[in-house]
Amino acid sequence: MLRRRDLLIRLSAMGMLTACGAQGGGAPVNTASSWPGDLPSTSATWQDLPAPPLDPRRMPTLTWTGTELLVTGGSGRVLDPTFTCPPNADCMAPPTAPVEDSGAYDPLTGEWRRFPGANEFHHATTWTGHLLTDGWTWFDPSTGGSGLAPQTNLLVYAPAWWSGTEVLCVGTDGSGQPVPHTLSGWNPVTGATRTSRVPGPDSGESCSTLWAGHELLVGLTQLPDGSTGSGVQAYDPARDLWREVPFQDPAASAAVPFGGWDGNRLFGIGRGADEMPRVDRVDPADGASTPLDLPEALQSPEWAQDLVVGLDHVAVGVGGRYAVLSGDDWTALPALPGVVDGDAVTTAWAGDRLIVWDDSMERTGWSIQVG
Repeated sequence: MLRRRDLLIRLSAMGMLTACGAQGGGAPVNTASSWPGDLPSTSATWQDLPAPPLDPRRMPTLTWTGTELLVTGGSGRVLDPTFTCPPNADCMAPPTAPVEDSGAYDPLTGEWRRFPGANEFHHATTWTGHLLTDGWTWFDPSTGGSGLAPQTNLLVYAPAWWSGTEVLCVGTDGSGQPVPHTLSGWNPVTGATRTSRVPGPDSGESCSTLWAGHELLVGLTQLPDGSTGSGVQAYDPARDLWREVPFQDPAASAAVPFGGWDGNRLFGIGRGADEMPRVDRVDPADGASTPLDLPEALQSPEWAQDLVVGLDHVAVGVGGRYAVLSGDDWTALPALPGVVDGDAVTTAWAGDRLIVWDDSMERTGWSIQVG
């Protein structure tokens, strides 16, 4: 079953970074380490997130509502930390403690709210302005209530997206074979639903989606070899129309170069033919791709990258460090304390604050205000 994190990724238009730390986030932490590379830096500091009244967890879903950061789902502590899998054995993952609650964090006051129920979603979620939903289930943080969305026959699908009036999902029946893809729309106010067949040849059940201002981009990976070709269709829900997008450089990422939409620009992340990491600005009108000039510190093929895109904000993280993009210029944030490349973190934008959740569960995480 396809599960994609809302890595994604949120931000707001930036000029030069300010020297402010996040309010209500505890005392500033040590940020003495320098960025490896010749980048301008900011004097803003990381601050510890207040301890929440929640079950410890790793890899939660982080969602910014405009006023609060929702923390839902995730995986609890490993119950047997001494568990090891013998060589050549086929082992299940060790059991984890249940996650039985959710929370909301207000970065202005530093206060948490707790909700009963994990509110864990099968697929990556979207925020409608009132509900958090993956198109299958929903959660209402104003009341703490949750429930089922109207049933569809989409068993496997990419992240849900909010068009302004409808929750849009694209997927298949989960057969695993080259199959038609279907778009499902749901208006949570009226309860109305509709479907639309995605044009193009049948493909494998996996697909990628991204809302880009007024259209939903749908990337279909072809079989039998997903690396040899891909197709992108764009759907305009206001006109109920599809169009083909001739992406000019699909090799810029593993499949289709969908990374994030900052409200004005489409970003993709991947590796070029030389296996060096790259970030591209992509024109959703014609698929034209323009590589960004990455700082030296981000050009190591050994370092994994975390592209974090929000409303008017973009950051790329490598090895516990983040660089923020403003226009065409990069600014380095201080190094995260005690985090090195390979450490698991979950990251999201909360307005002009970058929030990093510590998946090691040694602490809650950190916040830094950058705009």
